[in-house]
Amino acid sequence: MDIESLVRSLSQPSRLVVDSSPRLVDAVEKYAKEAAAKNDAYRYGKAPSTVRIGQAVETSPAHVLHELGVATTLLATSPLAQVARHWAHVRYCATLTRHRGALGLTQSAQSLVYHHKVTQSEQLGIGLALVVAKKVLQRQYPQWTFFAVDAEVALKAGFIDGAGAVAPSSRVQKRPDYLLVGHHSSGRRSRMKIVVLECKGTHQSPGFAYGQLARAAVQVRSLTVGGRRPPALMVASCLAGRQITSYVLDPPGDDELWDGTVDDFAGMVQSSPEDHHWRTRPATVDEARTWPVTDQDVELPEAAATAADELPPGAPEVFDIPEEQRGWFTGILTRAVAATALLFAGDSGTARTYATPRQRGESEPPDGQLRLFELDQSWARTTATSHDVTDDLRAQGTLYRTPLPNGRTLEVFRGVEIGLYGQLADGELAAYFRAAPSVRRRWLRSRPRPRDGVVSLGRDGTVLTVRVTDRRD
Repeated sequence: MDIESLVRSLSQPSRLVVDSSPRLVDAVEKYAKEAAAKNDAYRYGKAPSTVRIGQAVETSPAHVLHELGVATTLLATSPLAQVARHWAHVRYCATLTRHRGALGLTQSAQSLVYHHKVTQSEQLGIGLALVVAKKVLQRQYPQWTFFAVDAEVALKAGFIDGAGAVAPSSRVQKRPDYLLVGHHSSGRRSRMKIVVLECKGTHQSPGFAYGQLARAAVQVRSLTVGGRRPPALMVASCLAGRQITSYVLDPPGDDELWDGTVDDFAGMVQSSPEDHHWRTRPATVDEARTWPVTDQDVELPEAAATAADELPPGAPEVFDIPEEQRGWFTGILTRAVAATALLFAGDSGTARTYATPRQRGESEPPDGQLRLFELDQSWARTTATSHDVTDDLRAQGTLYRTPLPNGRTLEVFRGVEIGLYGQLADGELAAYFRAAPSVRRRWLRSRPRPRDGVVSLGRDGTVLTVRVTDRRD
């Protein structure tokens, strides 16, 4: 396939096959119960249930890459961060395609050696999980908009001995990937929800995905708000050439995070929340499930976890957000949404203003913890510029170019719709949350026609474009 055809294929509507059946629940429960006989960590997982999602969701390769790019934008803190943030799009442009209407892997993606497949499945698993999770929540709460926040980022502002470790540890392996923050304004009231999300991906058989979901059930149980656990979504995607299948389960929980007047919401997100110094606690025996533990040897189901995937034994650490700090946690999450969107657009300078002192690296973290925005000041500035995406869509962001073997150029643009960007840059966070969903609805109603290439506009106002040009500079 030539590069022009590949780029055009990114926008092709594709069916992502999903499975959330009682049979899947039984398979994951069987895996967890049998694994718990040898590893007590599995006893601390949430009991999964099915979701109403149908047999497939409509998406496109570009949509998956867009979700991946926004979700992972906070992971790079080096002076080359702006280039690194384009990597998910450039590296994975040639991995997803449509086969007979279904989303699948390209031939080049299937031919990778094992250790590259591990990275590929992990990264694409994030994008696929976000597509599925947001579709589930959109059907459950049609008037709400959900934004993804890195769980480490959100929890770091409150906990000094837990979130933010550089090297993987037993604690890190029992934490969730993302928090999905839901917002809805109606009349004079604003409401917020939170859903914990764990993302998995594999090139192996569905049996391996069952084990991944059993481990995810432990990871999504590590957060409480006011003594109650939020709901969670767990998505494990099996990557294959002809058809990708995402397995999704929905452990229940209390999803209401905050409810108040529109004015209260605006005041809450306007103020800068302080850092807290809470510590995590190990889950108690009373929080474990009541599966019987025996001394007998147990044969695990098909495709048991490898050493790198396996949960370390023992109870997971729990992050307890006090009841009286719901407003504080809501402020942390909403400001993390703003920082994520601005970093996606290349405006690291403004993004830092939405972080707490500990997140910015202005207070000394405990040993082994990561400063999220520890940049040299010469790099902590915006590289965002205005860009005409279509005739009726203008965005502020960064354009990355890479030469192609045929002498042409691949251009990837990442940004935020110009009006929404202005609200974020001016600190008008409440206005951004209210306006973001309507921007995409208006654009879709206008039946946009990209000048060339691929355009993806998210419900959060972020924009991704990919195109091939004759430009050689």
